[in-house]
Amino acid sequence: MEKYEMKIYKDVLFFKYYEMAETVEEAEQQAEEVKRVLSQPGVTKFLNDNSAIHNSKPEVNVVWGELMSWIGSNVEKTGTIATNEAWKNQLNRLSKSAGAYDSLRAFSSLEESLEFMGIPDFKM
Repeated sequence: MEKYEMKIYKDVLFFKYYEMAETVEEAEQQAEEVKRVLSQPGVTKFLNDNSAIHNSKPEVNVVWGELMSWIGSNVEKTGTIATNEAWKNQLNRLSKSAGAYDSLRAFSSLEESLEFMGIPDFKM
């Protein structure tokens, strides 16, 4: 089974993790693929589904943090489906304090995130 799945629908790149990267090298390869796809003309939004992830290595988190920083500077809108309510609330507090809540939000469900991204009809 693949560790993740990516799909472009309209102007959104949907990225779903099934299993987090094990090494920095693997995380860097995944990050480069995400950047490559998000750099394509017409792809302006990023929806990240982390709902299946419960553990990740700190060094892998660093790579993901760097990717999210790049994404924040290169896409119009980002949504994250969080692993739990506490993580969702924390991400949204950070987004609000940074003044980015209109373009960066976390959600508990796929349906909520699809509405925010403007693609309520998206199907996997």
